[in-house]
Amino acid sequence: MSQTQESQCTQLIHFDGASPSAKELKEDLEGANVDKKIEAMKKVIMLHLNGEPQSSLTMTIIRFVLPNDNHTLKKLTLYFLEIIDKTDAQGRLLPEMILVCNFIRNDLQHPNEYVRGCTLRFVCKVKEMELIEPLTDSILTNLDNRHSYVRRNAILAVFTVFQRFPHLLPDGPELIEGLIENESDATARRNAFIMLFNAAPERAVRYLRKAIDLDITSTGEHFQLAVVDLLRHLCKTNPQEKSQYLRVIFSLLSSKSAAVLFQCANTLLTLSTSPTAIRESAGTFVKLLSSHGDNNVRLLVLDRLEEIKKRFPDILSEMLMDLLRTLNTPNLDIRRKVLDLCLDLVREANVDKAVQFLKKEVVRTQGEVELDKQASQEYRQSLVRCIHQCVVRHPVVANQILPVLSDYVIEAGPSAVDVILFMREIMQKQPDLREEALNKLLTMFPSISSPRVLRIALWIFSVHSRSPDEITRVLEVLKDALGPFPLIPAEKGKSQATAKSSGADTGDDGTAADASKTATLSINKDGTYVTTLLESAGPTEGTPEQAFRNHLVTGDFFLASVVCSTVTKLVLSLYSMEDVPQHQKTSTKNDVLSILVEILNLGNSSVPIIDDDSHERICLCKALLQNTSSTLSQEVLPKSIAAFADLVQDNAKASAAALTADQKKYTPVDSSLIFSQLAGVNKSAAEVEIEVEDVQLATSNQQVNRKSDFLSKLNKVIQLTGRSDPIYSEATVTVHQYDILLDILVVNQSDSTMQNLTVELATMGDLKLCERPQSYTLASHESIGIKANIKVSSTETGVIFGNIVYDSATNPNDRSCVILNDIHIDIMDYITPATCTATQFRSMWAEFEWENKVVVNTEVKSLREYLDTILKHTNMKCLTSDSSLEGDCDFLSANLYAKSSFGEDALANISVERHMEGRLEGFVRIRSKTQGIALSLGDKITMKQKG
Repeated sequence: MSQTQESQCTQLIHFDGASPSAKELKEDLEGANVDKKIEAMKKVIMLHLNGEPQSSLTMTIIRFVLPNDNHTLKKLTLYFLEIIDKTDAQGRLLPEMILVCNFIRNDLQHPNEYVRGCTLRFVCKVKEMELIEPLTDSILTNLDNRHSYVRRNAILAVFTVFQRFPHLLPDGPELIEGLIENESDATARRNAFIMLFNAAPERAVRYLRKAIDLDITSTGEHFQLAVVDLLRHLCKTNPQEKSQYLRVIFSLLSSKSAAVLFQCANTLLTLSTSPTAIRESAGTFVKLLSSHGDNNVRLLVLDRLEEIKKRFPDILSEMLMDLLRTLNTPNLDIRRKVLDLCLDLVREANVDKAVQFLKKEVVRTQGEVELDKQASQEYRQSLVRCIHQCVVRHPVVANQILPVLSDYVIEAGPSAVDVILFMREIMQKQPDLREEALNKLLTMFPSISSPRVLRIALWIFSVHSRSPDEITRVLEVLKDALGPFPLIPAEKGKSQATAKSSGADTGDDGTAADASKTATLSINKDGTYVTTLLESAGPTEGTPEQAFRNHLVTGDFFLASVVCSTVTKLVLSLYSMEDVPQHQKTSTKNDVLSILVEILNLGNSSVPIIDDDSHERICLCKALLQNTSSTLSQEVLPKSIAAFADLVQDNAKASAAALTADQKKYTPVDSSLIFSQLAGVNKSAAEVEIEVEDVQLATSNQQVNRKSDFLSKLNKVIQLTGRSDPIYSEATVTVHQYDILLDILVVNQSDSTMQNLTVELATMGDLKLCERPQSYTLASHESIGIKANIKVSSTETGVIFGNIVYDSATNPNDRSCVILNDIHIDIMDYITPATCTATQFRSMWAEFEWENKVVVNTEVKSLREYLDTILKHTNMKCLTSDSSLEGDCDFLSANLYAKSSFGEDALANISVERHMEGRLEGFVRIRSKTQGIALSLGDKITMKQKG
């Protein structure tokens, strides 16, 4: 198998312009105009780097450009000499390079320090010994130059020459060691130290010990970073002297450079597990987090603190308050990461201080004036959720938090939902706080404006009102919030009055009719008609106290059904109390029935008309009140309480499972250790498995399949051409996180040699080829392996297509072409299951604009089996709890969620119904922020659901 080796390239410049002719370039290079020479040199370099060799212009450039004293031209000339081939096919130096060597020697002795520095940097990239050998004396003379810029590059040149050709400078480390003693420039000293570190570590250690005595913290930042790298290396190679080297790292923690502090803390975290080292490392990271102004650096520091939290949570918990003080940053992402980090560090010893700080932070967000109001609300919501989790884990502080957070239940933002959910859970888990929370909620109820918060508050009233006095008070609050009857809007009453007759503006006695009264017609039991004049409610806009009534009047019948359910449960709870007089029960029931009837009248007479589900639910409540002694009426309230208890238990199990998954899995102390370097030829299956897992985890974002790793690779082999084609080709597709690697096998099945064979690929979708195709020569029945890298920019189904072209054996001027089969990139390689809260799911569902509605069309008869099929083929996670999916019924509704490698969210809702004959019908609705992921998931479900 033969394959053309690509020469190493130290530069990469993209060029999209038109290619000028060689004649035009030669004329510009030979001309006297310096500007034209500069432009021509730039074009020559870009053309050569993009696959169009310009070696024919080498002599022209040596004759007409290299002698020029213009600094820009000299630099461009050095770039050109860097990228061209300086040897022939046999590896001998080209004759024209002798001229180049003479010019380089002159520039190394040039009076201008910039020319000397650029030339020394060019020498660092030369790999031909014949070209370097005549220049060694000139390089060494620059070590004593008075300009620090020249000395820096001279040290790097000596280092490079010593690395590649040690026999040319055998005393290089000794020269550099003598130089570093008297060097005043920090960068030059750092370059010299790096050379000693790599070429003669014992000399570097000797100098470092002298520098420690002279206070190493007074040296420059770059030198200190080099020292840290050397100490990390020495601690690994000489572990017996680790304590001595760690003391140097501890001393560097007093440096004023943030980069040095970061590297020192990171090194301590890597080299030592002692509590002192971990405490110093964590303290340094916290100091950087609070003092550094770059948000990118803060995010990196938070990642390191996350690693410390996983390994040493108890040590990091000592710095909880210092971490919380870093919340003063305005960046919302950093605030969220800090809160997530601190949440796992709360202990019984520091929970009081943490909660007090978070309380003050919540109050501060209410009073501060921020330019972005939405960011302030999101930050307050994150604080509320963090406090909620702290209280759930440490219930002892609930009584401190409840009075503060309950004031935010009247907000219109998303934080109000988190507050009411917090109150609901606290009342369920801590019965001693039930009465206080209920009274607070009753006080705040008239000012609540969010429909969802109102619904949750109503549910709390229905379940946690335990005494006749509480029930009576709740009903009074609800009546006041509903306002006077009827609930029909005033505008509708006016339109009805106008439609009666042209004389409706005046009464029978000629006086004006009261616009605030509405006549309703009803039928008595004996069949007679009766007209009732009722006061109509005036406009209900403008004040928060009227928000509850406004929602009902404007057609929020979901809220109306919750109101009916709440008052029904209150009456049923009252009927279950034996010490309540019968007349009080009857009176309360009649008042509640009037509320139900009025809401039904509103739904039947308003626009929009009440939906069937809400109407059916209200009628059920009405039926329960008319027969309070039935078994169903007696079981409504207990089963409602039990259902919420199951929900709380499921959430606790999910949180515990997530916490267990995040915890580190420790290996038993008596388990065997496997050293792959010491493994012989006869390796066990377990050892081979471990090697395969390590390689795949390092090179791919996919999980390792231990059972059939080889078979899984074979499944990804795609045949690109036919067996009867002159060229047989197949490809193995390896999907990484952000790119795709194609390993293409090409076999020449003909009896002739194929010249200039090229695999030309193209893409469709958000895929992009990273490199140009190369030409190869294939002998008869010879094979070649070609690799192609493709960049992926989004989660969208892409297609790779192309062909193989080569010169015909019979006619060299004719090109033969073999069309390749298309390669379809599966979207499932980029989608992984993820979790989110119900609130986040609803928020994203309302926000995302792209929706794909897939009709259920399957041969599967079981609802749960169909759900499992969708989960298997879409890599999505079911957010609906198992308790909600238990039981046997003829319908199923579940929410699914997944996240792509690019941070895109994918939501799905399955609503399926089973008919009498066993056939499933329904829809799968997919929503996402971008169109591609929604369409791709829909196509995947359509293709797989029949299986």
